[in-house]
Amino acid sequence: MIREVAVPLSTGIPVFLNVHPGELSEPWLVRPDDPVFAHDNDVFLEVTESAPLEHFDLCMSVLHELRDRGGIHLVVDDLGAGYSNLKSIADLEPRIVKLDRGLVAGIRHKSRLERLVTSVIQICLDLGATVVAEGIETDEEYQVLRDAGAELGQGYLFARPAFPMPQITWPPGPHPA
Repeated sequence: MIREVAVPLSTGIPVFLNVHPGELSEPWLVRPDDPVFAHDNDVFLEVTESAPLEHFDLCMSVLHELRDRGGIHLVVDDLGAGYSNLKSIADLEPRIVKLDRGLVAGIRHKSRLERLVTSVIQICLDLGATVVAEGIETDEEYQVLRDAGAELGQGYLFARPAFPMPQITWPPGPHPA
């Protein structure tokens, strides 16, 4: 189980775990002895937006129970790639929304895509979510997304996936030129 590996390796820092929407009704999510509840920092459950969220009421109930325990937060991953709509962002009340690479790739200043992404970012921010732009590969994408209001970014421009994981600097400093 990835949780049993990830939690001990993430002492002192938040841990992000991908959860398929279908797992929101799985018993491990609410078992008090699950490793996520022993973590010494925040745990973020990343639910992909690219798969349908079935049994919405049950999922909402589980998410409320998890949030009530403290230290567990929801991340909507891959916004713009799938099945949900912007109303689900309001309903799910995620702490973080991650914009899918499909909204990031090739974005340019003064483009229609920039106007769309800027509006989506503003909606997410107005609803209290931190916005992360995924898949940033070029300086232009980084600059446009930063100007559009994305608070954080990830992608090959910054680092490649690695194990052991690279040193994390928080809060992040300005992007190196």
